[in-house]
Amino acid sequence: MKRISIAMVALLVAGGFVFAGGSAEKSASSGAAVNIVSMVDESAQTPIADLESSLGTPTVPNGAKFAYVTRTLSNEFWRYESDGFTSEAKKLGVTAQVYAVTNEASITEQLDKAQSAAEQGFTALMASPISATALDSVFKAELAKGVPCIILNDARGTLPGVVYIGPDALKIGATAAAYIAKLLPNGGNVAMIEGDPGSSNARNRGIGFKQELAKHPNLTLVGSQTAMWDENQAKTIATAMLTAHPDIKAFYAQNDVMGLGVEAAIAEKGLTGKVLLVGTDGIPQAKKEIAAGRYTATVSERPTTEGETGVEAALWLLEGKKLPGWIEVPAILIDKSNVSEYMNGMP
Repeated sequence: MKRISIAMVALLVAGGFVFAGGSAEKSASSGAAVNIVSMVDESAQTPIADLESSLGTPTVPNGAKFAYVTRTLSNEFWRYESDGFTSEAKKLGVTAQVYAVTNEASITEQLDKAQSAAEQGFTALMASPISATALDSVFKAELAKGVPCIILNDARGTLPGVVYIGPDALKIGATAAAYIAKLLPNGGNVAMIEGDPGSSNARNRGIGFKQELAKHPNLTLVGSQTAMWDENQAKTIATAMLTAHPDIKAFYAQNDVMGLGVEAAIAEKGLTGKVLLVGTDGIPQAKKEIAAGRYTATVSERPTTEGETGVEAALWLLEGKKLPGWIEVPAILIDKSNVSEYMNGMP
């Protein structure tokens, strides 16, 4: 094998080449296309704890600049997702910028912001798409430029090369149903308040809930309707359901914002403590209500951890390390037995 002179190494470094496993490859920061798609195993799903132990702390290349295109920051959950992203970037010395939309249904606005971010020359792009394919055109263009593209929490798509970081929404719905079944051994009528039907999380939480509920024939789903992630709509719908079915024993709300609306409807009917209420996300207000006995439980996701993991994953890819297509950040069931452990912020 021919030796590479010190002068040649200097030229390669100046040209943006890095050495990995004895071969020279263009780095993403040089602007040359790195084959990100080949570095992501679409069929693999690995818990974040296992990945961190095997890959270690990532290094930060010069000029690392990451963008996160999120949902509306009026939703507390997405604020924590964003906080995890920005805090981890700051800790590691990565320049970070967040692009947020005005409401949960602003698909066109989110696409515009993603396109705007892509024009700024970021070295990694993170997003929480409103629908599973809404940002695919941007992801394809960025991947072609060697820019890692990572989805945080919602909505997981099928585009090769894009890494998904988040929980299994099917498991979340199933966990809620199993918990309700445990607390209602004699059965009864239950209802579900759904999120945006265009959201992968909403659809899969609903599927998981119904599949688990079917294992308990003494539980009957008497109502399931979308409230589009909105608290006021959830209150109106839950009120109507309780009027039509005054014997409802439990509600499952696909997020805690809607759960708070259901809580208000239950209270107005004088049924606090008599009707079970299980939500999803683990926002601080829901945990306060659990501690006060007005809200039964929440299947808590870990948005801060997800945001932090997004930064790590992008850096690992920029290092040339292979990643699974799905980095799982498992959810946690929180009820009165353990709520005191999770009162501050979101994990």
